[in-house]
Amino acid sequence: MHELRFKRMVKGNTYREQGIVALAEILGTAILVFIGCMGCVGGLLNIAPSHIQITLNFGFAVMIVIQCFGHLSHAHVNPAMTLVSVVLGIKTVREGLVYFVAQTIGAILGFGLLKAITPAGSLRANANASLDSFCVTDLHRDVSPIQGLIVEGIATAILALIACAVWDPRNARNTDSTPARFGMSVTALAISCGPYTGCSMNPVRTLAPAIWNNYWGHHWVYWLGPFGGALLASLAYKVFFSVQNNDNEDMNLPENVALNSVESHTAKVIT
Repeated sequence: MHELRFKRMVKGNTYREQGIVALAEILGTAILVFIGCMGCVGGLLNIAPSHIQITLNFGFAVMIVIQCFGHLSHAHVNPAMTLVSVVLGIKTVREGLVYFVAQTIGAILGFGLLKAITPAGSLRANANASLDSFCVTDLHRDVSPIQGLIVEGIATAILALIACAVWDPRNARNTDSTPARFGMSVTALAISCGPYTGCSMNPVRTLAPAIWNNYWGHHWVYWLGPFGGALLASLAYKVFFSVQNNDNEDMNLPENVALNSVESHTAKVIT
């Protein structure tokens, strides 16, 4: 049994399927970084976007990406969420590596496209901001690296728990609002945690601006924090809340059927 699970973790899907997934993740992550960081541009109007505007923009960007590519790759667009899927057994190790490479390429392409279409000197948060700090995530000057690490870990852990709940088989009938769930969740987390760390929760979202701007302030926080938070949250969910084999029968009980499920209402009418 354990040997079969290990083979499943390593083998994964066909090359064609992985190619589709990779393309979806490249495009999805590129759109996320492109739209998300475009909403931070203040150099064109010389007006700095407000914190609430930036957080809403990133949340809406997540909604767009999931709506476009969720049915193709689940629209992880975040290595931390891919780690969650591997821990839960939804994706294999090989699939996870494909996701990671695709997400990295997509993030770099997305920010590069934004730089290409924005007039020189205008890619900044406001008229007085430096060009090399645009859309980068860094700690508030009064926040220590350890505090920032904890904040990023907690924020990503909460996002990981949301992913675990959405991907839970017991929640399979409630997928119609998945884009809105993730989008508004990202907005809520960014509103609260943004002032501390910028609330990246996504290593490649931080990596792309860092590469293009050559800005590496506290960069390690935005890798260790999200990966650590995602790992702990997904392991905890798997240990305490995962579906056991003898629980499968309970998934079809009336109280576990979504009230807004068309299939459930149709079944009642037929009977």
